[in-house]
Amino acid sequence: MANVSKLLHTTTDPETFLANLTPEDDDLKAAKRKIRGHLRLSFAVASREEFDVEVQPRFFTQGSSSYRTLNDPAWPPGQQKDLDDGCYLPLSFVKGERPSKAAEQFFAFVDRVLGELAEDEGWALIQKPTCVRLVIADDAHVDIPLYAIPDQDFALLEARATQDHAMVQKRAPDRWDALPSDKVLLAHRVEGWKSSDPRKIHTWFLKAVDDFGERLRRDCRYLKAWRDHHHLDDDHLSSILLMACAWNAYKAIGKPFLPDREDQRLLRVVELLPAMLCKDMANPASQDENLNRMSPEERSRTVRAAESLRDRLKEAIEACDAKRRAVDLMRVAFGTRLPDRPDQVSVPVQAEATVAAQPKRYVPAPVVGRSQSG
Repeated sequence: MANVSKLLHTTTDPETFLANLTPEDDDLKAAKRKIRGHLRLSFAVASREEFDVEVQPRFFTQGSSSYRTLNDPAWPPGQQKDLDDGCYLPLSFVKGERPSKAAEQFFAFVDRVLGELAEDEGWALIQKPTCVRLVIADDAHVDIPLYAIPDQDFALLEARATQDHAMVQKRAPDRWDALPSDKVLLAHRVEGWKSSDPRKIHTWFLKAVDDFGERLRRDCRYLKAWRDHHHLDDDHLSSILLMACAWNAYKAIGKPFLPDREDQRLLRVVELLPAMLCKDMANPASQDENLNRMSPEERSRTVRAAESLRDRLKEAIEACDAKRRAVDLMRVAFGTRLPDRPDQVSVPVQAEATVAAQPKRYVPAPVVGRSQSG
């Protein structure tokens, strides 16, 4: 019976769960600028010697930063806010080499030049299977996945970049529409090149938000915050999987039937979450890809956690007539970043009066037996 919507999000009070999740990302943006600048300069100086062709990389930000679903980490340094900035080159930069050798060369060059930058900046470089990771602070890192696309498509990117540069006053965003839809290759340290187009997920999610509104983006962030608070990222519960779950829940509920209240809508989504987490989940942007890569044991743990989330939300919203209890339930579910603000919770007047009329209950002091020393 409690309305806990204002604990989640409201425009009338600056202290909300959503506000507390919103990260300061100036450090990520500053690091991105330094990384891009250093890579551009390094490729300009060394690309002909290294690859026998002179190239300039193009960059596209992807992931939570571009979806605007980035949250502050719940438990740094184990959890970190991140920025994914794809680095794109034309396939001809390794002219004459085998594809596996091309990926190896790409990584070797980027590892080396970003290692120099990391040493200068006091960052740590980590070689991940599909990217170069620069840990810029205890709570933040930048990932640089490496991509290659056909030369003619890269030329299109170059032309579009030049066009965008001439429109700097408009600050045009990264032009995902300039990328080919089926020819983007991701470099992998072990497997060589893998077909992977990050634009597809990007386009799907932005269209989903256009369709359902900002409430979908908020619900995705709440689910990600719940995952992080309970360390379910250790069970490989990915952000993309949670975003797909929220979207599928919206579709199952039906746009006309999505509750207007923030808390009731989130509860409707969470009620459907356990059933979705226990089975495969098709990538909405690429139906032949399964987003639920958790093992059976990991699925079981995340399903139990989702059931606990459902039960706590359900009690707070549908069965709780005490503000304090409602806040406590929500903080157990989402952590201490959810405000400890009973004044932001509303309950029906009749229920509140009933609680106030209840006689105080006193717990008798425990009986303690005598003790002797010596």
